[in-house]
Amino acid sequence: MSSARICSIFRRQLGTLRLPINESIGFLPNSLVSQHILSTLSCSQQPSRLAPLLQSNYSTSATTKNTPNSKMTPLPGGCYCGSIRYVINLENPETQARTSICHCGNCKKFTGGEHGITTKIPKSAFEITKGKEHIKIHEADNGSGVTLHREFCGTCGGPLLEYGANAGDNIYVFYGTMEDHARGQVEPKGEFFCKLRDPWMPEIEGLFQKQEIKQ
Repeated sequence: MSSARICSIFRRQLGTLRLPINESIGFLPNSLVSQHILSTLSCSQQPSRLAPLLQSNYSTSATTKNTPNSKMTPLPGGCYCGSIRYVINLENPETQARTSICHCGNCKKFTGGEHGITTKIPKSAFEITKGKEHIKIHEADNGSGVTLHREFCGTCGGPLLEYGANAGDNIYVFYGTMEDHARGQVEPKGEFFCKLRDPWMPEIEGLFQKQEIKQ
């Protein structure tokens, strides 16, 4: 079959799509159009060099469309002075991350506020991209007999993360150290130690409320 004949068939099938077609078949239509043309042309009408190209065009496009990204866009963050930077890589923030507000006395003392806010993530999802040498570590009893490990910047003192001896493969990243768009993907889901909430601090509507950590 001649190139002119093939192009004629293309034009009839494409109708009003008005896609450009090179007379030498140097330009192929998109995957959906390719699939339609393949189903229209009989086996005897498909030149040996044309069918593989159309099939390849369709197959590659379909594979790309149906294959999800293995990881979402990294969630960046860092310390106050910028000496330390990190990224968090999660496939599904909704199931792999849990941000919570804690009103315990330990969080109050460390953060200097009414509460602490941390995001629980798998330790493997956290990566320091800059300033690892600036990280300092503090470990102490959290008041209940459990050793609490905290990491912070040795230059500005800004907190980065914490985890207790019972945290397993998880760490708790301080929520405020993430960039704005990153925090928006891991908003708080609940509050802990609500019995220690300061009187002026209202209950946050829509979040689960626990009087203690193991309630």
